[in-house]
Amino acid sequence: MKKTKAQIQMGESVAILFIFFILLMFGFVFYMRILGSSAKVDIEESIQLKAIAIAQKASFLPEMQCSQENVRIENCIDRIKLEFMEELTSKNKPYYYDLFGFSSIKVVLVSPNTGEFLVYNNTPEKYLDKLSTFIPTSLYDPETGSYQFAILVVEVFK
Repeated sequence: MKKTKAQIQMGESVAILFIFFILLMFGFVFYMRILGSSAKVDIEESIQLKAIAIAQKASFLPEMQCSQENVRIENCIDRIKLEFMEELTSKNKPYYYDLFGFSSIKVVLVSPNTGEFLVYNNTPEKYLDKLSTFIPTSLYDPETGSYQFAILVVEVFK
């Protein structure tokens, strides 16, 4: 009689340990999924911060800024400087790659005329996704002294 009672208690102990390890495995799998999803969120947040940093660098680029009497004008791009930006960025690729990486920057004219000026383009052959940032700005024409509404479009590739 004692032998069967001991065997039953040992069977119960094994069953309890088996259930404990199964619950432990479910907990571990759940924890890993949560950890993986938070890592994805961190990576996405990092890419968005990088896109914002590139957009800020592009909007405050001295090579395009308007100035009157050596004083910079906020949210303004000089049209004459802008016409030569694509040539400048293509001649100095390593410098601008350090600033902008894999991105595309252009100025789109909205009102009263329409058009587009390419500032920088380094689009990778294969990319998963892109983040676009639109910055409203004014385009100053120093020849006529007039302003035009434009949008600085910054696309960062990941």
